[in-house]
Amino acid sequence: MNKNVRRATLVLALTPLLSVPTMTAFASVGGPTVPAPSVPTATQTTQTVTPAPGASASASAAQVTGILTIGGTSTSANGSGGSASADALDILGTRVAGGSSSDPSKPSKGQLVGTGTTPVGDVEVAPWSAAVTHNGSDSSADADAALAHAGLAGLLEIWVLHSHSHSDYSTDKSSGSSSSDGAEVKGPNGIDIKVLHAEASSGHTGKSDLLVVNGTEIGSSDQTNGACKLDLDPVIQLLCLQASGGTGSNGVTTSGAEVVGVTGVVPGTTVVGAGTSGGTSKTVVTPTAPKPVKKPAHHPATKPASGPLPHTGPSLRLPHTGTEIGLLAAYGAALLGLGAGIATAGRRRRAHGFA
Repeated sequence: MNKNVRRATLVLALTPLLSVPTMTAFASVGGPTVPAPSVPTATQTTQTVTPAPGASASASAAQVTGILTIGGTSTSANGSGGSASADALDILGTRVAGGSSSDPSKPSKGQLVGTGTTPVGDVEVAPWSAAVTHNGSDSSADADAALAHAGLAGLLEIWVLHSHSHSDYSTDKSSGSSSSDGAEVKGPNGIDIKVLHAEASSGHTGKSDLLVVNGTEIGSSDQTNGACKLDLDPVIQLLCLQASGGTGSNGVTTSGAEVVGVTGVVPGTTVVGAGTSGGTSKTVVTPTAPKPVKKPAHHPATKPASGPLPHTGPSLRLPHTGTEIGLLAAYGAALLGLGAGIATAGRRRRAHGFA
């Protein structure tokens, strides 16, 4: 019994010493550090859409700026609507025969003198017409004017110093087209003869011709390649069969053509000319600096008191500070007192003869 009592006493005495580091280790060891989840960077772009520019078109069969216009037309169209103007005859800035329209519900037309429809045909002096359409952001405009027009029982149609202009607009694209002729004759079986012809279409090179027979050009601006000119500046500069057009760096498309153009003593003289402008919308995508994305905060359960944990087994190092030390010390003191009490009881039993 002495040996057993001594063993029990030793175990109880050592218990607080063994329990302090072990329990302290478990109290001081925190959970594993979990890396914060990666958060994708927010990519942002700014998209700017510029609508197509407004479209315009104009043409004249004969014009001396500020003095005389014969068979002159002009049109324009944009997101707000369109306008059309026709001057069959204008002298010194005074419209003798012509008209305008900007209201889709009010097209206009007329002539200086006309016979109206008869069994043998019709004849008009200085006829003209102007009309526009508008639907949402889409619009268009058309204008016609001539010095004279005649029709013979639906078999023959003749125009003298005639021009036509057309403009068309949508948010994505705008375009203009125009043409003018010194004279044009349309007959049966698709016969079409144009004398002194000019035409333009935005985005394309214009063209002018001395004669066009059923689409075949004779004496065109392409064929002369600018060789038809008389330059006696400053007295007179005469250019004939001129053509221009294309897309500019600003995205605006233009086109122009003249059979004869004169500057000098009598500036601004045009014999059969046409011009247009239009374009397309632009979309510009601009990258912007990404906005920082806040990552979620991460806090480990308990930071280890001294250095990283070993690969296996808990660390038995005591922490430098903390309330766990006082608590464990109290437990150890209690166990030490208990062990001392048991040891004293054992000695008393031996003294009474129970050894």
